[in-house]
Amino acid sequence: MKIQCVIFNYNLPNQTDETYNTLIKNNFPPDHITVVDNGSDKAPQALSTNLSLPFNVRFSGQANTTLQFLMTYRPSDYYLLITTSAKLDPILNYMHICNLIIDELSESFGVVMASLVGGETEKISPEQSHSDLIHHAKPYRSVYSAQPIMTLVSHQLLSICYKNRAAYFNTNLKRGHGIDIELQHMALTHGLTTFVSRDLWVHWKTNQAHKLKLADESAYEYRCQAQAEMEKCFAKRYGEQWEHQFRSQFAKLTDTKIKITTINRYKFASLRQLWYEIKLFIFKCKIKIK
Repeated sequence: MKIQCVIFNYNLPNQTDETYNTLIKNNFPPDHITVVDNGSDKAPQALSTNLSLPFNVRFSGQANTTLQFLMTYRPSDYYLLITTSAKLDPILNYMHICNLIIDELSESFGVVMASLVGGETEKISPEQSHSDLIHHAKPYRSVYSAQPIMTLVSHQLLSICYKNRAAYFNTNLKRGHGIDIELQHMALTHGLTTFVSRDLWVHWKTNQAHKLKLADESAYEYRCQAQAEMEKCFAKRYGEQWEHQFRSQFAKLTDTKIKITTINRYKFASLRQLWYEIKLFIFKCKIKIK
């Protein structure tokens, strides 16, 4: 059983090196850690970088390129995917925890996402909260659209996603919004597990690049563009009732109670994307006036 760690970086070298050093202390071999730089242009590359892209290809391009390379030339049974929004806790041994999770979930393993501490956990993803999970006996919980800050995913599921150009291989999700939902959808469709783990957890550091003024667009612009990309992509691929379809599948196969709306929020996806672009134009004009 082999785990390949992947750290995705763009303009945050210190955070990247900190994550790398923690993994080394956890006894992950250096050749089992890939640190991929997405064409950092406002900060130097991390010292731990061992795979560098010549320019920024957005998150989906970074993930797609890296995972295809690794699955072809350095295939592993499992991949631990880590963004710079994750701050690893020094008291944990992530290698040990990942091995235990893999052993417990056996052959049906699809994807397990880390539970979260801090950041916007309680506001955006309260069911993914580590502080809530520790009060429950079960070490796993099914959470619809869990935040993929740290994700342990099987080669089997990634192969399915690659074949279907889904999740990390769906380059229409340029900024990465929606990867988590499509990854869960692919796992459930093929009878694989999709959980949030109580014991695998990280601190969620939100919007670090924006706070340090190292991002290539404002946080507002990012959110608008990312949401528009997801809506247009999924409406075209799965139909305008995609959200109802995904939620219904999740509720049925995980025996989880979640809100399943009958209102089609994503009707006329192309027009909605145009509206996002108009909002962004107005936003940029206001900035110029100031």
